[in-house]
Amino acid sequence: MVYRVEYKGEDIELATLDAALDTARTAIANDLDLFDGWAVDHDDDVNDWFVQAVRNGRRVGSTAVIIGPERKHAAPTVVEEWERRVSFIGADPAEAFAMAAQWLERHPEVEALGDVGWHHTAAGHQLRIYYRG
Repeated sequence: MVYRVEYKGEDIELATLDAALDTARTAIANDLDLFDGWAVDHDDDVNDWFVQAVRNGRRVGSTAVIIGPERKHAAPTVVEEWERRVSFIGADPAEAFAMAAQWLERHPEVEALGDVGWHHTAAGHQLRIYYRG
């Protein structure tokens, strides 16, 4: 199997999805000074992944596209559940939680929360939500 990463006019072929995700994240990280995490979306119809940086709960910067191997429709498909993360940085804990609540209201496609992480950073109070959508 071959996965192809396309980002800002360049592309590279890799043997595994993990290597493709790492390559996409590294390319994005080299372009951005400040971000909190990643958003990774998968389109089952075309078997492509879309990777974008997240800052303060919002997607920022360019999107890297990982083109997966073409699926054979006659063969059974394997669906992998990918847990995603979104981060919110507030001046205090209440602000971070309020941002998260507003974000969740705007994203009804979120099916379940996997975990919640809390970190105090130099930029403020960071709330991380891991979810499936």
